[in-house]
Amino acid sequence: MKKTLTFITLLSFSVMLFSCGGKNDDPTPEPPAGESTWKLGNYTYTRGASAQNVAGSTVGIAVTTSGNGGNHGAYSGSALTAVFIKALGAGTYTLTSTEVLVAHPTARYMTLSCTVGTAVATGAVDYSATATSGGTADVTIDANGQYHININNPVTLVKSTVVGGGIPGAPDTYTLTVKNAY
Repeated sequence: MKKTLTFITLLSFSVMLFSCGGKNDDPTPEPPAGESTWKLGNYTYTRGASAQNVAGSTVGIAVTTSGNGGNHGAYSGSALTAVFIKALGAGTYTLTSTEVLVAHPTARYMTLSCTVGTAVATGAVDYSATATSGGTADVTIDANGQYHININNPVTLVKSTVVGGGIPGAPDTYTLTVKNAY
C-alpha cells in the first residue's frame, strides 16, 4: 500500500512538472479553440498541450495552457492534472484525495488538481480535490485509446500548494468545471 501511495504521489508530481513545462509529444493535432477547456472560478482556460501516462495500474493526465494562458493577469496559465485506476476504465469517478484513491483501488476514485498562474513568473497556486470534496468526473475513452474528462456540475477544489509566493489574495477554494480535457 505504501509503495502504491509513493508511486501515485511521484506520478502526480511528474505530471505537474510536465504541465508547467508545456511540451506536447502527442502527435494528435491540437483541438480547435474551445473544444477542450476548463473553468476555475471566473477564469476559462483552453488546452494548449497535454500528456497521458498509463503506467502500471494508474492513468495520469496533464492538460496545460500555452502562450499567455488566457491572459488573466496573475491567474494566466493553468494546468489540470488527474490520476485514476486504469482497470476501472470509462465511467463516473468520485473526486477525492490520493490517500483515499490508494486505499480503495477497486472504487472509481480520481485525484484532481488545477494549478493557476503557470504562465507568469510571479507565483502559482494549486487547488485540489480533498477526501471530502465530493463531486464527480466522467471519463470516456476515444477510438485512439485517449482518455477524456468532463465535469459538468461544478466541484469545489481547495488551495493545496503555493509556489513561488503564490497569487496574493487567492481564495481558499474555487469551483471547477471541465469540458473534454485530454
